Amino acid sequence: MAIFTFLVERVAVLLNIVSGILFLGEVVTFIQYFFGWPYGVAGQSHNLVTAITVTILAFLLSPYGLPTAMAWILAKLDILNDSIKAI
Repeated sequence: MAIFTFLVERVAVLLNIVSGILFLGEVVTFIQYFFGWPYGVAGQSHNLVTAITVTILAFLLSPYGLPTAMAWILAKLDILNDSIKAI
């Protein structure tokens, strides 16, 4: 179990970096949708759909998304392993 915990921690760092990059792209896409920068056309629906999709992806890759879910699963597997050993 220790190796899986180690791997989850390392992958969480990489996912946090990717999440930050996605967040910056999300901000740019929202600016394009609301203000039309840099092309001068505001309110295009594909920009809003893209921004919402990137927001969801950024959340999943953030420390509150997939890394937390994996840590929870590992904790439950560790409890299950201890329960089986106690039998």
